Amino acid sequence: MLDAFASGFLVFAFTATALFQLALAFGSPMGEYAYGGQMPGKLPTGYRIASSISFLLTLAIAGHYLAQLGVVPKLLSPELNQWVNWGLVGFSVLAAVMNNITRSKKEKRLWGSTTIAMLIAAVIVAL
Repeated sequence: MLDAFASGFLVFAFTATALFQLALAFGSPMGEYAYGGQMPGKLPTGYRIASSISFLLTLAIAGHYLAQLGVVPKLLSPELNQWVNWGLVGFSVLAAVMNNITRSKKEKRLWGSTTIAMLIAAVIVAL
């Protein structure tokens, strides 16, 4: 039951993150909320390309958690699925650390607690 709630939360959180990255990729002036907050406003082309890649990655991660819920079929064997779940815990650790040590107050306010909640949910799913 708890793992289903955690997976649902992660689907929501990664989908929201994907949409945020898509907005950045299309030139939304929210640069102070990403990449350390060093580029307020519209991001330069290189960072917009990185946001496009992040959009695809976070959408794929949301799909993985949808499979955990049984909404879409699982593509991985149970053993590989467990490895991926723990890999996503590692990814969540990195995201939580990076978003909580940033000097950008706006980025930290937006993503700091969110990434910690995502980390906790990822651990619950992996267990």
